[in-house]
Amino acid sequence: MNRLRTYHGSGIIFWTHTKKGELVILLGKRSMNPQNHRWSFPGGGWETADGYESDGNISYKAAARRESIEEMGMKVSDPSALRLIWSLTLPFFRYKVYSYHLEGMVNPPYISEFSEYRWCTLDSLPKPLVAFVPSQIRALKRKT
Repeated sequence: MNRLRTYHGSGIIFWTHTKKGELVILLGKRSMNPQNHRWSFPGGGWETADGYESDGNISYKAAARRESIEEMGMKVSDPSALRLIWSLTLPFFRYKVYSYHLEGMVNPPYISEFSEYRWCTLDSLPKPLVAFVPSQIRALKRKT
């Protein structure tokens, strides 16, 4: 008999301010499923190699950092600066989104997970967005 396993995943919203003080976020247009051709942040599933926190819980931060490197080539130089801004807990599904402030608009290298990247103000978001991205952006806006 197969047991259902809980999916654990996480992602990162990279953000900064323009010279005019506007909040801008980095989005990528997905080039593969799921959510092909939709705009999103880097993120995905936790892997055993991501490890556990000192309290024994799954390291969502490590998974988010790994996914941001794999999908966008974006490294988090100071993991302690990751801020939890959004989470979803459902039966068999757990997902956390962190924010990470950058000093400026860094352009990521091309990695095939995303066909293009764009720094966007909250008033100029591209469409279509991945399903939960709007609520994650609202959470970032509330917490910055």
